[in-house]
Amino acid sequence: MVRIGLWVPPAPIVRVSLPMHLRPPSIDPGVTSFLWAAGLGLFIWIGLIAVGVSKGTALLLAMLSFGAIFLFVRLYGEGSPRR
Repeated sequence: MVRIGLWVPPAPIVRVSLPMHLRPPSIDPGVTSFLWAAGLGLFIWIGLIAVGVSKGTALLLAMLSFGAIFLFVRLYGEGSPRR
């Protein structure tokens, strides 16, 4: 059978890309450690003041706990990322 008449060009190939997978920004482990230590150190300081410990002693203990928490989270806080 012979087709006489109209010739139809093939349809153009259209590429459809997958939607982009957005990820949160990478935060340095030192910044994360500092934020954890600052938050928990503040919590300890407020708790010590609330139970009646003198302000100087509360500040000293909160600063020591800040340093210990910072080091602990910095050294042991990084887990392997999930895939």
